[in-house]
Amino acid sequence: MPITDPSSAFCLQRTGKQSTSWDTLLITGTADTMIPAEDLWTAWTDLPRWPDWSPLHRAVAWTSTSGMAAGAVFGQRISLGFPLGTTTQHVTIDLLEPARRVAWAGEGNGVSSCHLWSFTPLTGGGTHVSNVEAFTGLPVALLRPLVTRRWNRLFQAAVDGLIRHVSAAAEDASR
Repeated sequence: MPITDPSSAFCLQRTGKQSTSWDTLLITGTADTMIPAEDLWTAWTDLPRWPDWSPLHRAVAWTSTSGMAAGAVFGQRISLGFPLGTTTQHVTIDLLEPARRVAWAGEGNGVSSCHLWSFTPLTGGGTHVSNVEAFTGLPVALLRPLVTRRWNRLFQAAVDGLIRHVSAAAEDASR
């Protein structure tokens, strides 16, 4: 099945795929909001606050001194549920377009992955927010039936949580 979403296509290509197949898992969360991309970006780049709005994250911290930059490394303690539980991942940002896109990719244990957050301005105002991760490899084929629905719900909840977090901060600032 051809992929038409640019964020999904980007991540699949980064894992060596042009489309989904038996050994591929594509997880997405998206939403349109009237919040400007720059405001969403400001909240997104505050990594230690991710657990405030993302149900996946238990803790996030920079592990390199470079802060938000291509090549920067951060650790994220994430709760993925059964069968993977809670795990800590260290990722390196390899694509950074401030207030637009940020991505990281990796390989390990027979799995290739790519994660992309994007903040696309909408015609007429607002932003399309997208949180996409593609996984490929034999272990993915085995895990896919167990995790797909839950991980899609968690990715969607992270997008929705970010929007709520920024909206609440704007409301508090206007009081």
